[in-house]
Amino acid sequence: MRRNAVAALLTILTVLVSGCASLFWMGEKPRVDIVNITPKEMRLLEQTFLMELRIQNPTDKDLEVNGLSFELEINGQPFARGVSNQSAKVERLSTKVVQVEAYTGLTSLLRQLSEARKGSYTSGFTYRLRGSVHTGAPSFRIPFDETGEFK
Repeated sequence: MRRNAVAALLTILTVLVSGCASLFWMGEKPRVDIVNITPKEMRLLEQTFLMELRIQNPTDKDLEVNGLSFELEINGQPFARGVSNQSAKVERLSTKVVQVEAYTGLTSLLRQLSEARKGSYTSGFTYRLRGSVHTGAPSFRIPFDETGEFK
């Protein structure tokens, strides 16, 4: 009876730890930066952009990526979102460029165009890219939050 209780407790503990693995990520987190953004499809209510993102692996172990989810802000305003189920292996201490699609709505696009007309972007603009790198383990995501400038 006692052996069954210990086995059940170990099973529950294993499930909890694997399910919350991203909460215990202790290594250096990967960096995800924007390399390029290209308009892909422009419809009235939704616009699609092709984004190239550079994933940097600063750790001494290979990083198996099986997806990304992200949100892009421009000058502090929400602009686009995206997900990708693209797999990539980012070898230790290296980078890999992946292409993903990002989607934005008419309101976000009009807001940015309005700011551009006011001259807000004459010296460039800032961006914030945040989201998660999904790895091969179930429910294991490594969050990222990067900022930068385009001039």
